[in-house]
Amino acid sequence: MRRLVAPERLPLHWLMPALFFVVGLIYLYAAPNFEASDTVQHIGMIKWIAERGELPMQSADHDKLYGQEASQPPLYYLLMAAVWNAFDTSDFEARYLPSPFTVVGDPLRLGNRNVVIYKQVYPPDLRGSSLALYAIRLLGLGMGALTVGAVAQSARIVAPGRRGVHLLAGALTAFNPQFVFISASVSNDNLVNLLAALITWQLLIMLREGFQTRRSLLLALLIALAALTKMSGLVVGLVVMLAAVWLLVREGDRRGFALLVIATLLLALVMAGWWYLRNLTLYGELFGTATMLDYFGRRSISPWQLFLTEFKGLRVSYWAVFGAFNIVVGDAFYALMDGLCLLGAGGLVTVAARRRRESALMTALGFLALLLSCGAAMLIWWSTQTWASTGRLLFPYITSISLLLALGLSALRIPPLVIALPLFAFSAAAPFITIVPNYDHPPALERLPASATVADVRWGDIRLTGYELPGQRSWRAGDEIPVTLYWRSRDHSPLAYALVLSLIDAQGDVIAGFETWPGWGTMPHPWMQLDIDYRDDYILQIPADADSTADLRLEIRWYVFPDGPALEAELESGERMEAYRLSLGSVAE
Repeated sequence: MRRLVAPERLPLHWLMPALFFVVGLIYLYAAPNFEASDTVQHIGMIKWIAERGELPMQSADHDKLYGQEASQPPLYYLLMAAVWNAFDTSDFEARYLPSPFTVVGDPLRLGNRNVVIYKQVYPPDLRGSSLALYAIRLLGLGMGALTVGAVAQSARIVAPGRRGVHLLAGALTAFNPQFVFISASVSNDNLVNLLAALITWQLLIMLREGFQTRRSLLLALLIALAALTKMSGLVVGLVVMLAAVWLLVREGDRRGFALLVIATLLLALVMAGWWYLRNLTLYGELFGTATMLDYFGRRSISPWQLFLTEFKGLRVSYWAVFGAFNIVVGDAFYALMDGLCLLGAGGLVTVAARRRRESALMTALGFLALLLSCGAAMLIWWSTQTWASTGRLLFPYITSISLLLALGLSALRIPPLVIALPLFAFSAAAPFITIVPNYDHPPALERLPASATVADVRWGDIRLTGYELPGQRSWRAGDEIPVTLYWRSRDHSPLAYALVLSLIDAQGDVIAGFETWPGWGTMPHPWMQLDIDYRDDYILQIPADADSTADLRLEIRWYVFPDGPALEAELESGERMEAYRLSLGSVAE
């Protein structure tokens, strides 16, 4: 039987970037503007530069919106500030409404995952500063598409004529959910990822063809731009210089070597030197990183302890950890990616053994491995000083990772579409499965479902009209209890009431609980339409170390946010109580 689509017939030179861009539009839609790691601070940098026409200084004042990003080289922010100024962004303060209940960096905690609360989430509000941010994010997607294209071109250099390798390398980049997610966010990662991929592509050509004037000048320009974008750009530039030394020894082309080195130094000094001189002047150090650590926190951890405690987070966040490092996908996906990486590593050993006499291939593999090793070493060094062990920081070396994996998997004769098609499908579906539910407002209902128990309990302007609880039973420590509450707003009060849900034992002591807005942090009740029921779903977790109790109850409280009085619960009969409690059963030993 003939294969439906053969890799040899796919126009990969444009197909992968195009498919990436289409998938990226899904992430652009699914993830609101502020919902990615450090996005708020990146936006703060852009806004500061656009409005003041100057770079911010690092500050111990943590209320500055740009935060620790003031330590970053500014090229991305300077470019995006021009985009910001092309729009009317006077409504930014009204749109930037940080949630006080957000759980950052802990994907095991349920709910309260939105960094900001949005009056309109879906469809996205394309006006004012929101439109400006979507335009910046669209440019980020464009940078990501070009990065995918550069990876595909690198595959053509390393494995000419092997379309299966090209397809796999492109798919492992284009359909990496984390790479798509970051590309669709506001982040200087997008520019350095693109520049690093372009540098790696040109580096591979240089290793194959030797020094060439135009290419050397292009490499010098790209390295200078990368040095002005992010510190990881310097790592890629260092590997280029090492490759130049290797070429000098191999070919003895002193003129070509001198041209590349001198052009790189000159352009780096002219284009990026002022930034490093500014750091010396302001902070007494070349990179400004020590000052950043002084202001935003240091730590001391050994590489071995780092591996034991944070390698899993680094590994999974290379593939898919969304939001503010607080949204994960199913464990099965991570297990599959682990298996794929192990297979690729094993296959790569096979490639090195079988084709060790192919000097061009072995040289390319060696420098791809060197680039990844240097990048990983830099990340480990940085993570031992501050909390930085996140997979997206390996994306400047994504050409090395994707191409080495693709070569290894191809050596095992795994059909490339067996990997590419499921990865494409998962990356396209993941936003709807894992991202949208964490930001969407609770659904409005025409009437309560038949499964709901009707209630009439009031706290000021908010009313509990019904609820759904699991049947009373004996729970165990570690169990999760699904709860559905139905709310109705009686008035457009300017006061935002905070909801407190707690599990309490027979003595009235709190076993577990949390504070939130309705919609598990997404929708303060003043935004509700009047006299319409909203379905509000929660999962309450019984702690693993919880003691047994004969009477487990759900306690519902409201108070006037942020530090106002607690609201009494008023029953339909007029009876008032400090909290409304519903029985859930018991907790067994």
